[in-house]
Amino acid sequence: MGTSLKKMLSILLASTLALGIVGCSKDGGKSSMGRYVEERYEVPEGVEVQTLSLLENDKIGMIGYSTEDWKPVAFISEDGGKTWTENSIELPKEEGKETYTNNIGYLSNGTILLSYYFQEPFTEMEEGLIDDSVAVEGEEGVISEEEFIYEEPEYKYATVDIDGNLTDIDLDLSIYNDDDSMEMGMGYSNFKCDSNGDVFFTAGSNNEKVVQFDGETFEEKNIYEADEWINDFFLVGDSLVIYEFDSIVEYDTTNGKEKGNLEALEKETISENTNYYPTFLNSGSKDKIYYYTTLGLYEYDMKSEKVNQLVDSAISSFGDSEMYITSFIEKSNGEFLTTFSDFSNAESGSAIINFAYDANIPSVPENQLVVYSLLENYSIRQAISSYSKEHPDTYVKYEIGLNYGDGTTQSDALKTLNTEIMAGNGPDVIILDGLSAESYIEKGLLEDISDVINPLVEDGTIFKNIADAYTNDGKIYQIPTSFKYPILLGNKEDIDSVSDLDSLVELTKKLSTQSEKRIFDNYFNASSLVYSLYYLYGNDWLNEDDTINEDALSNFFEKSNEMYSVLQANEEAYMAIMEDKYSQLEGYDEGVSIGVDTEEYIDEELDEEYSEEDYEDLYAVYDLQYYLNPSVYADSFLFERSSLLSLGGIAGTYDYGSMVTLLNNSPEMDYKVLTRGEENIFIPSNLIGINAKGKNKEQAKEILISLINTNSSEMYSNEGFSINANTFKNAFSTEKMKEEGYELEFDEATNHYIQGTWGWGDEFGNSKEVTILLPNDEDVNRLKGEIESLNVAATVNTVLLTEVAKQFNSYAQGEISLEEAINTVVDNLDLYLSE
Repeated sequence: MGTSLKKMLSILLASTLALGIVGCSKDGGKSSMGRYVEERYEVPEGVEVQTLSLLENDKIGMIGYSTEDWKPVAFISEDGGKTWTENSIELPKEEGKETYTNNIGYLSNGTILLSYYFQEPFTEMEEGLIDDSVAVEGEEGVISEEEFIYEEPEYKYATVDIDGNLTDIDLDLSIYNDDDSMEMGMGYSNFKCDSNGDVFFTAGSNNEKVVQFDGETFEEKNIYEADEWINDFFLVGDSLVIYEFDSIVEYDTTNGKEKGNLEALEKETISENTNYYPTFLNSGSKDKIYYYTTLGLYEYDMKSEKVNQLVDSAISSFGDSEMYITSFIEKSNGEFLTTFSDFSNAESGSAIINFAYDANIPSVPENQLVVYSLLENYSIRQAISSYSKEHPDTYVKYEIGLNYGDGTTQSDALKTLNTEIMAGNGPDVIILDGLSAESYIEKGLLEDISDVINPLVEDGTIFKNIADAYTNDGKIYQIPTSFKYPILLGNKEDIDSVSDLDSLVELTKKLSTQSEKRIFDNYFNASSLVYSLYYLYGNDWLNEDDTINEDALSNFFEKSNEMYSVLQANEEAYMAIMEDKYSQLEGYDEGVSIGVDTEEYIDEELDEEYSEEDYEDLYAVYDLQYYLNPSVYADSFLFERSSLLSLGGIAGTYDYGSMVTLLNNSPEMDYKVLTRGEENIFIPSNLIGINAKGKNKEQAKEILISLINTNSSEMYSNEGFSINANTFKNAFSTEKMKEEGYELEFDEATNHYIQGTWGWGDEFGNSKEVTILLPNDEDVNRLKGEIESLNVAATVNTVLLTEVAKQFNSYAQGEISLEEAINTVVDNLDLYLSE
């Protein structure tokens, strides 16, 4: 497998494969002392802050934008960021045009450098659903998209001194483009200002150069050229450091010469075994490089070539996914001043936070809890961060079972977890997704949490039917934070015919003969098709005595194979049509195939380091997570429909709005809730259990409540609906939106409030605009009724499922007979199922 493919795998699996975390273990010993603590400084009123700069004489410059008109504003602080004095910015003007800024920064002497351009004032497009062309209001009426020509703006540069005087700079960065592509350069170039007064711009046709200019005369001093595209660059003392995707190279800014790769830093941040990719920070430091990842803030000492973690994300704003760092500087007193985008701050959307080292407090809080999940879960990480903010005296360590790149298998991870639990050293809170909760319950390893859940049911905080599905003899041992339930989206007359696997297969056959479009919006290979059908049609594979029901499994194989054959033929026909369609585009490369993936692709890319089996195992984790419970995104049917059906679950309240919009724009479409016989099943996410042998059960229950209340899946809209009924109610409340400042327009024609508009365009000149609707009371009541009818929590036996999928793949490819496939499943699982 080549380097590029391995990078792709690392990124692809970042959200599903687990990774280690720096933190303290619960060893009962005395904690070491000292850590950085946060202090929030006041944000200037009506300002969203963006960047910080170190100025002369320990002053700090800050650039932001007015929340009223989004014009840039500048400030200077003389007390380390506690208070700010506004520094006026007068933007250049051109009659009849608006001035827009790309990049603004302070030079070290307090002068402000601007990158800007002029453009015609923005005019809104006509509202509504517009087919084939988007109209734009012009001086002579409505202009079609074909007549409207976008012109790349002319990017200009200027300085504003401390007295507000503006001076234009004669700077043409296009001269650094390749000779044969002078017009292809990225018009807009990023710049950063050095503490010595110089300015560094990105340049080149492919953003592959950095050019150093004198900050007063703007005469060129040095040119630095990377191998390919520059991901980022930053300044440290007399060094320029260029970060490409597979290298970090240092240059001397006094002479422009390369000093070599920072190999020790590369090993820590971008090597093949790195689980989290870094974001580097232009801090103004003389000898330290700072960067952060999901795990926290780190420093790299240029002299010692050592990396050290400074701030743990588990006990800081670096772990809050509602916050995103926008700038970071190292002050002369050793403290750090930072600015964050802060979505929880409705006023400005910003935060100014100072980090100061306190040697008199423990490096981690004395109270410690451990939360465990088999795979990394960012919703859980966000909930932990929220809990830690509310409980600064408690350190919550997040442990993850599977570590990408260390050779750990799922079996290894489970054995380690079970050993720790039995020994009384296991985690306090266990996320049971992918684990055998039933086995833990039988062995008495999970705590009864009914004393926590029942009051939440009684006061209406969570859906009663969801809690009831996990109640056994009055006890509750696990509860999810969110859930989906299976639906089928398509034409009404089509989906009405589906009631079981047989009818779904028949509908698939029917649609394959009627249309040249894809049948499903997902491409299914043999294994992923098994995963997608499992929750609905795989519950009868086992007999009551936990032996394989060979008749039921054989029927599943036969029916699924009929469906798979039709889907493959449909996919090949669809790809052929698309290839013919794209061949009509100018510049089409006949050597590029967009056909169905084959095993040949894998073979060509594999190298000695990765076997084909390794490759398949890596993707199996992703496929299992994705296809077991895929999300149905109705917005994909709003524009150019390339498929007829979608099978899965609605991703959350936000995406339900897309469904409402689709049904109002396409009355022939609808969705149907799929059931498993008489069972109305739902698929849980983030199943929480508490270790019955844990030492911190009361605090663990507090975290459980926090996880239910936080439920960041509502923010990300990828895990379904919250079990928190209050969250559900608030998500659809137009009154609440109005209270928060949203100006909502009511559309009497559809009896819905309007959320906004979406636009779409393709390579063939087709374009549309759709008005997005907010669900009304009728829509919400339909959804609420469906949710309250759910009565069975689906479970998954991953060992059984993956073995069935593996043998079905061999059967579907014609490698083995049906009898051989069933016998192999029985033989391979006989010992496992008898335990």
